[in-house]
Amino acid sequence: MIKQHTLLAIDTSTATMAGAILQQDQLLVKVQTEAERNHSIHIMTNIEHMLTEAKLSVHDVTAFITGIGPGSYTGVRIAVTAAKTLAWSSGKPVIGVSSLEGLAYGALLQEQEQLHQGSVVIIPLMDARRGQVYTAAFQASGTGKWERQHNDHIQLMNNWSQSIQEQLQSYAQNGITELWFVGDVNLHEEAIELVKVNANEQSITVRSLTSVMQGLAIAKLGEAKLSTMSEDELAEVHDLVPNYAQLTEAEVKQNAKEKEEGQV
Repeated sequence: MIKQHTLLAIDTSTATMAGAILQQDQLLVKVQTEAERNHSIHIMTNIEHMLTEAKLSVHDVTAFITGIGPGSYTGVRIAVTAAKTLAWSSGKPVIGVSSLEGLAYGALLQEQEQLHQGSVVIIPLMDARRGQVYTAAFQASGTGKWERQHNDHIQLMNNWSQSIQEQLQSYAQNGITELWFVGDVNLHEEAIELVKVNANEQSITVRSLTSVMQGLAIAKLGEAKLSTMSEDELAEVHDLVPNYAQLTEAEVKQNAKEKEEGQV
């Protein structure tokens, strides 16, 4: 386990390129740019800018943290590739964290003052088109609790909304007082409204918060993961792979072709 650390974090899974440098729990610098189709052009420039502003070199970084998705297929690969390249060239470890967890945790950092004695379930939403979302669920409380409640996955938003409604009674029995939908909420207002109507019957408040990825959230999640990892676990840079949460269209077609030809 590494105790003294300077962490450089990046995520390009969404339209936001989010980055941050965290040193011993102190945020030295952050960057946020909106350029979904140009992440590959700007990512190294943004990283260099952060290092320059923090008066650091790549070799001063203890570990590189990257969001590994799910999210934009091309976007996810950009951050993962950049982080692995920097880690390999500098001989430093690379740590992957869930981009959905980063989106949820970033919303918590922004809205922490709104979290009082009860517990909240935070549901991140990344639009995946055709009525689908990349999503998950996390529980947080004013006592500092942070716990995953549902794995990262892709699902039709209407089905996900129904699934959440079926859990409302259980949430209430377990002390959940609020549900926060965060991320691309404006694209799924109708489904969220259905949850809100039914949640009122369980005395659960539903909040809809438009939010973007925060580099600080990615860094803090990486920091927490770093504190639990041994030197051996940090050694294999090339073991880190993106989490796409679904097959690409090309892979779907290839699998169908192989099945048709009797290869699988």
